[in-house]
Amino acid sequence: MSLEEADARTFSDAWHRVAQVRLRLRTSVVAQRQFFRGEPWVVLRDRFNHEWFRVSPDAWTFLCRLENGATVDEAWSQSVALDAARALTQEEVVQLLGQLNLSNLLLYDRADSQASLFERLKKRKSRELKALLMGFLSIKIPLFDPDRLLDRALPFIRIVFGPVGIALYLALVLMGLKAVVDDSDRLFDQSSGLLAPGNLFLLYIGFLLSKSLHELCHAAACKMFGGEVHKLGVMLLFFAPMPFVDATSAWGFRKRSERVLVGAAGVVAELGFAACAALVWASTAPGTINALAYDVMFVASVSTIVFNLNPLLRFDGYHILVDVLDVPNLFQRSRDQLRYLAERYILRLSQAQPAARTRREVILLPLYGVSSLLYWVMLMVTIVVFIAGEYLDLGVALAFILIFTSVVLPLFKFVRYLYNDPRLGFQRSQAVLISAGAAGLVFLLLALVPFPDRIRVMGVVEAEQSQQLHSETEGFLIELLAKPGSLVQAGQPLLRISNPDLRFDLQAAEMQREQLLTQKIQAVSRASTDLSAIERQLETVEQNLRDIRRREQAQLLVAPIAGIWSASELDAGVGQWLGRGAAVGTIVNENAWRFVAVLPQVGGHVLGAQITKAEIRLRGQEGTNLQALATSVMPFEQGVLPSRALGMSGGGELAVSPTDPQGVLATEPFFRIESQLQPDPSSAAFLQHGRIGTMRLTLTSQPLLVQWERRLRQFLQRRFRV
Repeated sequence: MSLEEADARTFSDAWHRVAQVRLRLRTSVVAQRQFFRGEPWVVLRDRFNHEWFRVSPDAWTFLCRLENGATVDEAWSQSVALDAARALTQEEVVQLLGQLNLSNLLLYDRADSQASLFERLKKRKSRELKALLMGFLSIKIPLFDPDRLLDRALPFIRIVFGPVGIALYLALVLMGLKAVVDDSDRLFDQSSGLLAPGNLFLLYIGFLLSKSLHELCHAAACKMFGGEVHKLGVMLLFFAPMPFVDATSAWGFRKRSERVLVGAAGVVAELGFAACAALVWASTAPGTINALAYDVMFVASVSTIVFNLNPLLRFDGYHILVDVLDVPNLFQRSRDQLRYLAERYILRLSQAQPAARTRREVILLPLYGVSSLLYWVMLMVTIVVFIAGEYLDLGVALAFILIFTSVVLPLFKFVRYLYNDPRLGFQRSQAVLISAGAAGLVFLLLALVPFPDRIRVMGVVEAEQSQQLHSETEGFLIELLAKPGSLVQAGQPLLRISNPDLRFDLQAAEMQREQLLTQKIQAVSRASTDLSAIERQLETVEQNLRDIRRREQAQLLVAPIAGIWSASELDAGVGQWLGRGAAVGTIVNENAWRFVAVLPQVGGHVLGAQITKAEIRLRGQEGTNLQALATSVMPFEQGVLPSRALGMSGGGELAVSPTDPQGVLATEPFFRIESQLQPDPSSAAFLQHGRIGTMRLTLTSQPLLVQWERRLRQFLQRRFRV
């Protein structure tokens, strides 16, 4: 470190503003010692407004010197004289006093101190209002102070959290798990109606009951360990009212285990509530009580684990993670570390200060910052899409708000930072040029540089020569003339069916024919007018006789083509009854294969000449790529899909007709994409007729912005029909 750099870190240009000021901590501020990662810290708490602030022991020593009426410069000079190595620098003192001042923790001797105090309070309220508006999906409204009620309930709370309560809780959870395991089949069957319109009100009631217990247990655990709970109210979570309590006094607990238990109390309570609901659900018949118990069981188990225990959201899981890792203010410091990395390595600002203090934090802070940011964006997008699916206008409004808060507002803040932030100093021009150059480079890469354009579609493997076999008559299977799974030749007998009723029908039809022939001869000899009617009856009987004889011949089923005969439908074996038209297997010629995929005609896809390469991966063998020899594209306005698995009824993307029992009649336009496959003996891929796979089509390279715009347009057209 050079002498100039050392001076820059020791002395501050703003020192003259605070050097002669006499100040001290407000009388409502109390201090207590805590250890983080084995290092001592001092936590300051304002009992008036419940603000928290953490300072190092050296900073606390400096603040104590101010209590004797010394000026800031005198207190700093004393610190340097006693221990220059550990004394705060002037810049650190300025930052410390500035942060304490913004938190309304300081009183000083200036004549306008009271006015300044109220001005800071006004600014703080303004910041809280802005945070409230920005956090429009989770607005908190305090209602009353429950601290005295919790004091009265403290004996009961100690019993609940004591050995007796823990033993009863464990027994309850085990009983609930047993009830769920015993009725596991019914458990999953009932999940399909969880989000049905008729169940939404009960689901909300279950959510409200679960979260009320959740918040009360947070407050009870906090009170049991000596904390204070002064806020109980309603939080508008995605515009739905939910209870909340302020148990932040747990942050001041010296024992890490106590802080973790307070954070986990809500989740633990909900799991116990879920066990109670499981017992009610398992012992009641279908109805309102049963449905409500099922909703409570879902909300208090799956929902609380996925959301409350998720450390990427600032709920219970986040606070537990902070206490376990001993990294206070993880969320904000992760953002500060990302800012430092951008300033230091992109804007090349030499005075940028990192938020990380240890080697572990150098990795942890940016990793958490990026992960939490991406998860928040993904969650918000998912919520907007879900709401837009039910209420399009509301979803569009939320989408604009999300774009404003996630894109427009950060860009505005960044531009303001470039032009107004005093830390840039003489490097402001450098930062502006680097930012403009980086933005231009990114735009050029996204808008002008072509990148490989790939799309993935689902499809099935088909033999080019294959035919499904159906019984042309009903009867009992009496003999298998070929073994299913074996290679058969065209015209080879496969099985024999016997229907005794056909013989009687044939005899009856022949006797009726003989009778009509006799009547015809008599009518001709007498020149009767009934001759034409008799001839029509005779023609009908002749047609019926031909049909019976054809069905009699069809009792012997032969192979129409050569190939492998698979007949999983004949598992029952000889003696089973086969109805007319019943499936009796498929013959597949394994000499030539093709892969048939379908792609919805949305978003302006232009295929065919654009396809430069096609690769196929079969389900279960994703590690092996199959190269397509030739690919053809055929557009269909409507048509039959090659497999039920490609329609929505089978898990695919294409809408199918609800009146089609097979689930293969598409009701929307699609592309049918066919590729020839050549079996490779050296390949591990196993080709089987009807096997599902994924085809990756490589199209003509295009800029990423063009590709993203097309995918967004496809999504909007398919999801919202716009």
